[in-house]
Order: sequence, then C-alpha cells, then structure tokens
Amino acid sequence: MTGNYLLLSLSALASYLIGAIPFSYLIPKVFLDIDVRHRGSGNPGASNVSRVCGKGYGAAALIMDLGKGIVAAFLIQQLGFPAGLGFLAVLGHVANPFLRLSGGKGVATSLGVISYLSPFAGLIFMVIWVTILLIWKVAGLSSLVAISSTPVAFFLFGVKTSLLWVSVGLVCLIYFTHRGNIARLIRGEERSL
Repeated sequence: MTGNYLLLSLSALASYLIGAIPFSYLIPKVFLDIDVRHRGSGNPGASNVSRVCGKGYGAAALIMDLGKGIVAAFLIQQLGFPAGLGFLAVLGHVANPFLRLSGGKGVATSLGVISYLSPFAGLIFMVIWVTILLIWKVAGLSSLVAISSTPVAFFLFGVKTSLLWVSVGLVCLIYFTHRGNIARLIRGEERSL
C-alpha cells in the first residue's frame, strides 16, 4: 500500500514536471535569443510567442505545449492511475518552477489533457477556439469560450463523473489565469493577434 502511494506521488510529480517544461519560453530563447517574458504581453505562452516571434514559432510552441498535456495524461494512465491526474501538467505550465512559479496560461496544455481524456471534447474545443479567433481575432476570448465548452462536452459524451469535475477545475484555472484578459475584454482593451 505504501508503495502505491509512493508511486502515485512520483507520478503526480512527473505530470507536474512534464507540464513545467517551458517550451513557449525555450523556443524563442534558443532559436531567436528572445525572452518572451519581456516582449508583447510578457506571458510565456504560445499566443505571445506567435505575437512576438511569428506564427511559425507560435505554432511550434502550441504543439509542444499541447503535447505535454497528452504525454502527462498518457503516462499517468499507463502507470495505473486515473488519467485525470494529467491536469497537474497544466498546473506545472501555469506555476512553473523553472520560471519562478510564473508561466503560461495553460490553454494548450489543457487542450492536450482534454483531448487525451475525450478526443471528441478536444475536437469541439479546437473548433470553437478557431471559430472565435477567426471572427474576433482575440486569443483570450477564444480560450475562455473554448474551455467553457469542455464540461458540457464531457457530459454529452458520457465521460465519467470524476473527469467531469477535472474539466470544471480546468475551467476555473483557465479563468483565473485569464483574469487580466477578462478585465481588458470588459474595458474593450484586449489585444488581438
């Protein structure tokens, strides 16, 4: 029993640390010698990478940030624990120990976890995100609307209740990380891509 708790703790830590790999910081730093924490919005996330470095670098950061959410959930499940613990990867991305507990806003990594738990919910997320972005060209708004769809999608596709609560937790976390965006949206001052 003690061994199981130890393995669970190590798995949870691994999920957190996988999420903490700061691809949106590393890609601009390694390839362009740019620290995105001092450019654009100052946020080490894929949207700011795209804004500061161009859409190609932004897409690379997005794919890598999304991928770590998938890998974390997969690893947890392969070790025999609930894949929902992959949400700790999102926490690692947001409260990044390698960036003094700052980090990105967690949207891409959330999408990775969501897509692993329910591919259909992930697809709905992406369709909504892209649609809102094409219409209003505001990444923060796209993210908020897309993440809000997740609990509904989980419910409609019969995802088990424990994962439904994980999705609600992700919504709360993403709304928290976007609190500045929400304030700017209300004031009509939010940045567009």
